[in-house]
Amino acid sequence: MNTLQNKNRIALRCLQGALLAVALCATANAQCASGGLAVVVNKANSTEALSTAQLRRLLLGDLRSWPDKKPVSIVVPDGQSAAFKCVLSAIIRMSDAEYRRYIANAEFRGEEAVELHVAGNGPAAAKMVTGTSGALAIVDVTSLPTIAPNVRVIRINGKQPGEAGYPL
Repeated sequence: MNTLQNKNRIALRCLQGALLAVALCATANAQCASGGLAVVVNKANSTEALSTAQLRRLLLGDLRSWPDKKPVSIVVPDGQSAAFKCVLSAIIRMSDAEYRRYIANAEFRGEEAVELHVAGNGPAAAKMVTGTSGALAIVDVTSLPTIAPNVRVIRINGKQPGEAGYPL
């Protein structure tokens, strides 16, 4: 094979690799329907907005209390759900295994264990949030009409679910 053919083959392989990377990224981000999830807290919580970075720190357990010093209690969707996969890719930026390892290793880092509760649906999450003043949950926006009277929807990056630029 001559040098030109080698260069063409290498260029083709690079292009194929780049296209594969773009396809994988698109698949990872496709797990999140724009405005499909909402972050809710207990009505007694005075927090009205969070940045994506603050939400990530809360979900990782790096922030353990709210500004009013109440401990954070996190209610997450079922680990196999599309909602949880969306949170992993869009906010936490870890795989399920990496996230669970990070949470489990908190004790080995000398930290208090992160308090995670799993809720199968929005009403179950709302019930947990209503009963715990420091609770935060991520729910499907379709459940908001039912649970809204019991929880407060938090703006993320200044946006409400459904607004352009909302990360979930």
